[in-house]
Amino acid sequence: MRWGDGKRTQRRLIQGLCLAGCVSCVASVADAQTSESRRPADPQVLGEIIVTAQKREERLLDVPLSISAFTATAMQDSGAAQLGDFLESAPGVSLVDSHQGDNNIQIRGISSQFGDSPVGYYLDELPFSFLGNPQVPDVRTFDLERVEVLRGPQGTLYGDGSIGGTVRILTAVPQLDDVAAAVDVTGAGTSGGEESYAARGMVNIPLSKDVAGLRLVASKEEIGGWIDRPATGAKDVNDRDVQNYRAKLRIAPTERLDVILSAWRTEEVSADRAVSAADRTTILDPTRFTTEYDLYSATVQYDLDFAQLLSATSWMEFEDHQLGSFAGAPLTNDRDYDVLSEELRLTSKNDGTFRWTGGLFYRKTEGRVDAAFLTFRTTSIGESESYAVFGEGTWTLLDQKLDLTLGLRYFEDDRLTNDPLDPATLALIRTLDPSFTLPVEESFNTLNPRFNLAFHVADDWLLYTNVAKGFRSGLVQPTSSLVPAILTGRTDVPTGIKEDRLWSYELGTKGSFAGGRVTLESAVYLNDWDNLQVNVVVDPANFISALINAGSARTVGLEVALALRPVDGLTFRLSGSQMKAEYTEDVPNANIRDGDRVRGVPETTLAAAATYRWPLGTTINGFVHGNAQYTSDRVDVPNGLIPSDSLTTVDLRIGVEGASWGAYLVGENLTDENGAADVIFPGFGGVTTRLRPRTYGLNLRYNFN
Repeated sequence: MRWGDGKRTQRRLIQGLCLAGCVSCVASVADAQTSESRRPADPQVLGEIIVTAQKREERLLDVPLSISAFTATAMQDSGAAQLGDFLESAPGVSLVDSHQGDNNIQIRGISSQFGDSPVGYYLDELPFSFLGNPQVPDVRTFDLERVEVLRGPQGTLYGDGSIGGTVRILTAVPQLDDVAAAVDVTGAGTSGGEESYAARGMVNIPLSKDVAGLRLVASKEEIGGWIDRPATGAKDVNDRDVQNYRAKLRIAPTERLDVILSAWRTEEVSADRAVSAADRTTILDPTRFTTEYDLYSATVQYDLDFAQLLSATSWMEFEDHQLGSFAGAPLTNDRDYDVLSEELRLTSKNDGTFRWTGGLFYRKTEGRVDAAFLTFRTTSIGESESYAVFGEGTWTLLDQKLDLTLGLRYFEDDRLTNDPLDPATLALIRTLDPSFTLPVEESFNTLNPRFNLAFHVADDWLLYTNVAKGFRSGLVQPTSSLVPAILTGRTDVPTGIKEDRLWSYELGTKGSFAGGRVTLESAVYLNDWDNLQVNVVVDPANFISALINAGSARTVGLEVALALRPVDGLTFRLSGSQMKAEYTEDVPNANIRDGDRVRGVPETTLAAAATYRWPLGTTINGFVHGNAQYTSDRVDVPNGLIPSDSLTTVDLRIGVEGASWGAYLVGENLTDENGAADVIFPGFGGVTTRLRPRTYGLNLRYNFN
C-alpha cells in the first residue's frame, strides 16, 4: 500500500482518524413518523417502511408496485457514501460509476446511448434531466431521508424519462422542536493508491418552536487516486475532490400550511479519467473533469380538509467542463443547463373506497454544449418547454380486498435547436433547401395510461398486476447531421425523431410473515420497447450519421428480494435478478441485429447483506455489517466493443456504538476485484472503468440530539 510521503502523508494520517465513504449518522425524522392511519413502525418489523412513491404516505408493503426503499439507517449501516455504493442491491438495477461526477443507470434492461435519460431521477421534487444526455449526476448520501427506486415505467405520475423506472432522492427535513447536530469523519488507505478522507456535518436549529426550523449540511471529501500513467511517470492521477452544501428552511405557521425552502450546491473535480487497464495504468492523455450544480426549490403544502394541495417549484443550474487532450492536441467539452420546473398537485386525504391524485406539470430546459479540438469548434444550443396533465384514481372493492387503479398522463414537449452557423454556410444551405430555417423546431406529444389491480390476501400480503406505458420525449436532429445531409443532397435525414415508448406487463407479490420478521418481494415482467432512438451512419463515404427511430427491444425478467430477522439484532437481506434483454429487429446502419443483447445490461445481479448488533455492556453495542455483490458481464455489440467482466465484491464494516456515537473499521472491495466494470474499447490498451482497489479505513461519528 502506497501512503505518500513527507508532511502530506503526516497530515493525511492524522486526518486518517476518520474513514472513507461513510454516510449520514442521523436517522431521518421521517423514519420515525408515519401516516396517522397506520400503526407506529416497529424497528423489529422489516415491512414497516413508509414511502411516498405514489405521491402519498403508504407502507411499502401496501404499494402495488416493485419498489426498493433505502432508509437513512440502512445507508448508514452499509457505510454508503454515494448511490453507487448500494443502488445495485435493488433487484433489476445496475449502474456504472464513472468516478467523474455522473452515472449511467439501467433499470430492467432499459439502456440507451442516445436521447434523454431512460431513468427518471428526482432530487426531492426536482426532475433532474438533460437534453439528449442519458447520464445522471452522482449524489452523496449524507443526511438523506430516504432513497426510493421504482422499477418499471412510471409514465403516469412521473412522466418523461421514467421509461425504465424512477430514482427518488429525498433529503431530511428540518425538525421544528429540537436542536440536533451530527459529525462524521473518515480516513482510508487504498492498496497501491493514495489515502482519502472525508468530513461531514449537520446542524438542525429550531428558529421558533413547532413553527420554523433550519437544517444545514456540509461535506468535503478528498478521494485519493490509484491509476498511474507510466508514459509520464505520474502516480495516482485520478484523485478527486467533492464538496456538498445544503440548506433547508421549514416554516409551518399553522396546522394547515407547511413551507420548505431549500438550496443545494455540489462541486466535484476529478483530476483525470478514472479508467485503466488491468494493471491499473493508463495510456490515455490526461483529462480534467469539473462538475458544479446549484438547486433551489420551494415546496408549499396546504391542507384543504378533503385533500392536500402541493406546489413544488424548482430551479437548477448545471455546469460540466472537460479539459484534456488527444494525441497531444487540446480538447475541451463544456455543458451548461438551466432547468425550471413546477408541479401543482392535489392528493385526496381519505383512506376510504376512492383515493385519487391529480396535477399539472411544467418544465423549461435550456442547454448549451461547446466543444473544441485544434481549430475545430462546435456549439449546440437546445431548448425544451414541456407540459403535462396527469391523474390517478384507486377504487377499493370487495370489502377492501381488491384495489383497482387507473391512471393517465398527457404530455407535450416543444423542442428546438439553434446552433450557430456562419452566414456563408447558411446562405449556401438555403440555396439547396429553401425550407431550412434556424432554429429547427419539433413538437412531441403522447398519452400514457396505467392499469393496476391489487388483491390483499391478508393485511401483510399483497398480489398485484400492473400494465403501464413509459416514454422518453423526442429529439431535434443536430445541425451537425442536417447540414452535411443537405450539402450532399440527402433527403433521408429527418429534422426530428419521435419519442420512444415502452409497454410493461408485470405480475408481483410482496408480503410480511412470522410477525414481521420475514418480508418477501417477487415480480416477473415483460417489457416491449419500440421506436428506439438510435444513431445510424446514413452516408459512410461522407461520414454522415443521424438520429432516427428504428428497431425494437424486449426485456423479460424475474426479481426476488428477501429480508429476515431470525433473532433480535440480526438481519439478513438477499436480492437477485435474472433478465433477458435483447433487440428484436435489425437496424443495419446502427449494427443492431435481431437477438443481440441490449448494450450495457447485465443478465444477472445478486446481492447479500447481513447486519448484527449485540450488547457489549449496558450502554455499548457491538456492530458488524457485511455485504457481497455479483454482477454478470455487459456487452456492446453495436459498437463492436469487448464485453466487460463479471464482478464479485465484498465489503465489511465492524465497530462499536453508543447511544450517540460510533467507531468503525471498514474494508471495501476485500476481494480486490479488478475486472472491467464496463465494456472495453479496443486499441486503447484495455482501458475501461474499474473498481477502486482494496481499501481499509476508520470511521468516527457523533450525534447530538
